[in-house]
Amino acid sequence: MPPYSALIPLLTHTTVVVEELKLAGVRTVMCTGDNLLTAVCVGRDCSMIPDNADLYIVTASITPDHCLDVSYKLQAYTPTGLHIDKDRNLYRGPYRNTHLAMDGHTFELISKYDQKLMDKVCVTGTIFARFSPAQKMTLIDEMQQRSYSVCMCGDGANDCEALQHSNVGIALSKCEASLAAPFTSSVYDVSCVPVLLKEGQGALENSMAVFRFTAMYSLIQYLSVMLLIPYVSILGDYQYLFEDLAIVLTIDFALGYTRPSRQLSAKRPHGSLMHPFMIYSFILQTGLVVGFILFSMWMVQQQPWYNPFSEIRAEHLIEQELYVPFFETTVNFIHSSFQYIIMALVFSIGHPHRRPLWTNIPMVVSLVITLGVMMMVLFTPPDKIPALELATIPNVHYKMTMLILVGVNLLLSLAVEYSYRVIKPLQYLLKLLRFKKGYKNKFKYIIDELDAHKDFPPNSCSEMGC
Repeated sequence: MPPYSALIPLLTHTTVVVEELKLAGVRTVMCTGDNLLTAVCVGRDCSMIPDNADLYIVTASITPDHCLDVSYKLQAYTPTGLHIDKDRNLYRGPYRNTHLAMDGHTFELISKYDQKLMDKVCVTGTIFARFSPAQKMTLIDEMQQRSYSVCMCGDGANDCEALQHSNVGIALSKCEASLAAPFTSSVYDVSCVPVLLKEGQGALENSMAVFRFTAMYSLIQYLSVMLLIPYVSILGDYQYLFEDLAIVLTIDFALGYTRPSRQLSAKRPHGSLMHPFMIYSFILQTGLVVGFILFSMWMVQQQPWYNPFSEIRAEHLIEQELYVPFFETTVNFIHSSFQYIIMALVFSIGHPHRRPLWTNIPMVVSLVITLGVMMMVLFTPPDKIPALELATIPNVHYKMTMLILVGVNLLLSLAVEYSYRVIKPLQYLLKLLRFKKGYKNKFKYIIDELDAHKDFPPNSCSEMGC
C-alpha cells in the first residue's frame, strides 16, 4: 500500500487534519476551482505549505515555434502577507522544502508537452487551482501513473469524475457527489480522511491476523496428528470436534472485532503473506509448536505412573476401529488445544494499527470461556467427560507442570512476535532477505532524482522545451 496523496478542499478542522496526516507521512494536495492566489493563501493557513517552505507559482505557455515555455516565480511569505518575488535564488532551498502551485491551463500544457516535468510536478505540486472537472480527473490519473494511491474528497457535482477515478473517493455531501463516491461522510469536513485511513489499516491487520490464526490452526492440528504416528495412535473423533467447535470457531469469529488504533500510524501494515516478517513468524511459531508438543510427550513418558501399550495390541485395536486412549495422545491433545489459545493471544497484538486486546470484548469473552473449558478438561477426571476419550493422569503435580509448560510456550511465542517489532537489526536483516532490486513505486525514483540533482526548479526563472 503506497503512501496516499490526499486531495482535500479547505473545510472546518482542515488544519488539524493536515497536521495529523503529515505526522503519518501522508501527503496532502489541494485541487480547487478557485483563484490561484486564494488557494495559495488557504494552503498557507491550513499548513499544507509550511511558513519556511519555498513556494513557486508555475506558469506555462506555448511559443510561436510550438515550444513549451515554463516560468517559476518564487512567492515569499511574511507574517503580514505574501508577494511574488522574481529573485527565486534568494529563498532557494532543498527539494523537500519546495512546493509548486499552478492553474489548470498550465497543468494541461505540461501534461501534454512535457511528461518529464510532469513527474516533478506530481511529486512537488501542492496547489492546483482553477481546475475544471476534467483537469481534476487528469491530475488523479497522472498521480496514479506514478504509483500514488489517491484519496479524493469532494462535495459538488464538479468532483464526481475525480471521485470515481480516485483509489478512495469520499463525498462530503449527500448530493451528486455521494452518488459517485464509494464513501459518504456524515460529517461534512475532512476529519473523515484520517478516520477512513485508520479503519483501512485496522481492517487489513485484522484480516491478516484471522488468516494467520486459521493457517496456524490447520498446521497445529496436522502436526499433532503426524507426531502421533510413531505411537500408532490418532486423535479421537470427538477430540477433533472439540478443537474445531469449542475453541477455534469461537476465536476465529471474535478475532476480527478489534477496533483500529486511535492514532494514524506512519508505518504501513503488512499487506503480503510473503512478507519476510510473516515467513519469520510462521517458521518460528511452527518450531515452537513442534518442540513443545514433543517435549510434553517425552515428559509424560518419564513419569513413574506411565504405562505404555504394546504396539501389537494397539495395531490390533486400531484395525478393529477401536480408539486407544494413550497417555501421549492425551498430552498431545491437551497441549495442542492450549496452543490454539496461545496463537489467538499472539495474533491479537495490534500496535500500532489496532487497539489493545482488552478493548475487543468478544475476543476477551471468547478467550476466557475457551481457557476455562481447557482448565476443566485438564483437571476433570476423564470418566466425567468420556466423549473426549482421555487417558487418566493420576498426578495433579504433573498437571500443574503441564500448565507451566503452556505458560512458557505463551511467553516464547509472544517473544517471537515482539522481536521483529523491537529488534532493529532483525528488521534490517529481514528486509535484506526480500532481495528487492528497486522500488515498486515510480514516484520514489523521481524523489531520488530530485534529491540527487537538487536543480529543480531550474536556476533561471524560466525554462523552455520543444
